[in-house]
Amino acid sequence: MPAKILLYSTAVVLLTLGMKAISSILIPIFFSFFAFLIFSPLVRWLMKKGVPGKVSVFLVILLFIFVFFGTAVLFANSLIQLSNMIPSYDTQLQSILGTVSTHFPVSGDTLTSVLRSIATFAFRVSGNIVTGALNAGSTVVLIFIVTTFLLLDSAGAPVKVQKEVEDQPVYLSRFTELSKTVINFMLLRTETNLIGGIGVAILFLIGGIDFAVLWGLLFFLFGYIPYLGFYLATIPPMLLGLFKYGPVGALGVLVGVTIINALIENVLFPSIAGRGLKLSTTIVFLSLIYWSYVLGAAGALIAVPLTIVVKIVLESSEDTRLMAKLMESRGTRDQVEEDEGKNGA
Repeated sequence: MPAKILLYSTAVVLLTLGMKAISSILIPIFFSFFAFLIFSPLVRWLMKKGVPGKVSVFLVILLFIFVFFGTAVLFANSLIQLSNMIPSYDTQLQSILGTVSTHFPVSGDTLTSVLRSIATFAFRVSGNIVTGALNAGSTVVLIFIVTTFLLLDSAGAPVKVQKEVEDQPVYLSRFTELSKTVINFMLLRTETNLIGGIGVAILFLIGGIDFAVLWGLLFFLFGYIPYLGFYLATIPPMLLGLFKYGPVGALGVLVGVTIINALIENVLFPSIAGRGLKLSTTIVFLSLIYWSYVLGAAGALIAVPLTIVVKIVLESSEDTRLMAKLMESRGTRDQVEEDEGKNGA
């Protein structure tokens, strides 16, 4: 057993170092793979409606291009407008600090330094993550090409499966099951992020927070980052709420997005747990650190999906199945045992 543990540990270290060394290649490949998972159900839906496979893929790729470039243009325009408005925000900040310094024994310079440090950190971290995602898009041609081939293979998969099913029924059944598991997770996470992003944008539009659509997109994007994403996406609009309405505005932004996030994470997203996808809190947090180290800022966006893929791979082997079980939350194991009990009954 110690020899096996040493072997696995060495393999993990070598694999980690290898992936980090070629991260610039892996990032667009991973993004292509997850884009394929998100868009492949749409291709199948079009094919069921009678649209030929290649035409379905072409239409979906056009949608992919439109979404990607539309989002990039919106981000770029919003950031340019935001940079142009910074001088006016600075004036509002000085006014707020003057009011605060009259009630608290803290110098205005100290408050200015603290708030600017917080703002700089928040915008820098947010910018790094967004830039990491867009840097993956800098090889956008490769992403589109790989995604296109994956979708074309997917469109022809039913025929291939039918031909091979007699020879390898167990492996094909397992592969189909695992593919559905990852696709279900990606779709559910994307749907809940979209609902949350739209909710945030509407809230900010009603509240008069500048760049409401930009912050909605930011919440959608950062929704893929477990735990930290919500807080990172909250800080920039909170600062704008502070500049425009004072402390009450910042508090209103915090309360509003907290309610939306609570509804998303505690009402909508928990349905995933019923599908056996729930990972333990510790594993999710460690995966965020690990994939951010290996792939940089872009790794934070796909940390959970990649970890689910790892868990699925571990479950496929008897030697590593225990490791996969240890990655699950206690509640999920209880649910599995309950389901097994029902099946046994």
